Amino acid sequence: MNEIIAPLVDEIIRALGTTLNRAIVEDELTRLLEFKVPPEEARRSLLKKYGVSEVRRLSDLQGGERDIEITARILDINLKVVGIKDQERNIFMGTMADETGAKSFTAWKDFGLEPGDVVRVNNAYIRTWQGMPEINFGPRSKVEKLDRDTLDALATADVDRAFPLAELVEGAAAVHTIFRILECRHKEITTKNGPRTIVSGTAADHSAKLPFTSWESNPTLVQGTTVEVKNAYIKLWRGVPTINLSEFSTISRSDTDISNDELSPLLNHEPVRLDSITGRDGVFDAIIEGSLISIRPGSGLIIRCPQCSRVIQKNTCRVHGVVEGIYDMRIKSILDDGTGALTVVLDADLTQKVTGYSIEKAREVAASAMNQSAVEDEMRRRLLGRSMLARGNMTKGEYGITLVADDASLTEMDTAAEAAALIKEMGYAGPVQSGGT
Repeated sequence: MNEIIAPLVDEIIRALGTTLNRAIVEDELTRLLEFKVPPEEARRSLLKKYGVSEVRRLSDLQGGERDIEITARILDINLKVVGIKDQERNIFMGTMADETGAKSFTAWKDFGLEPGDVVRVNNAYIRTWQGMPEINFGPRSKVEKLDRDTLDALATADVDRAFPLAELVEGAAAVHTIFRILECRHKEITTKNGPRTIVSGTAADHSAKLPFTSWESNPTLVQGTTVEVKNAYIKLWRGVPTINLSEFSTISRSDTDISNDELSPLLNHEPVRLDSITGRDGVFDAIIEGSLISIRPGSGLIIRCPQCSRVIQKNTCRVHGVVEGIYDMRIKSILDDGTGALTVVLDADLTQKVTGYSIEKAREVAASAMNQSAVEDEMRRRLLGRSMLARGNMTKGEYGITLVADDASLTEMDTAAEAAALIKEMGYAGPVQSGGT
């Protein structure tokens, strides 16, 4: 028996608490490992085979896992009506959390769940949705409500520290942070218990702006107010970390206001360096500036499916088959500011703004050249090497780091000034020379 198998066998025997023959466990475990099953997965498989479930921590869950057991608190839950096989179906979507973090979930039937419930779920499975693991309760799942005191109020070891917004990441629970409310609005939504008013808006501190949503009304949530929140949780919404406040969150006016001076770079819409944001899960309302070093294939004149908006080829959608497509335009570019690079996507309106091409003009160019890619070639000729200022949300996903622009414009960068600033940052004190050596 090698050093990998021995400790796993010991764990399995201890967990079973029986006189199960050790040789049988060793033999079955060895066979699983020979079939390239990861050691941890092999251990869980044998425990399940012999009737022992292991409660998983939310922070450890990965896409593709099945038949898992979790214990967590329901933070929020909402009814959603979806179309499946031409029929409407009610599903329940929300967020649950344990002491390690928060995760989104979907319940495919009504288990009678309410915010605040602590539940033990057996036979759940994990599906990857928009690049993130999501917990699913299906027909085989068993959901048992536990005493609400079973799970602590999601306390962490660092609750006294108020985290800057730029440090908040998807899945964080028991979040303590301080921010100023830049925008605030009320919205009525439909829940399983009927209409409900939520409060949402934009939060800001010296480090970043993020959207927030409060599932409970609170008189402190007023535009211009600096608030301190505890026991919030973070989930991604359209690829951007979002602060969520539930009935378990504490919301109070901060003793210290965040001033306009602290928010000056954000309020004055100054571009940020790419190396300051590309390491984050996502960025809300980022402003960037740099050089266009590539116009990616798939730019220019495109044709979309009228039903799902996917880009189609030869009037054929991979989902809906042969369709009568709708003409559109876009630009997929790579922008580099010297500290990093990312993909910037412009829609038809912004494409026209930076190139002067309308969809009608693009169609004329394609028809004249008898080649749709002629539009992409012309846009590449017009834009490569130019500088662009863009504003929008930055997200991370299977296609890399992308900013989908809400606004964009071509700019003229002061190359000498930029070079001098970079040289100064690198600590070079000597004269800057041009020409030969």
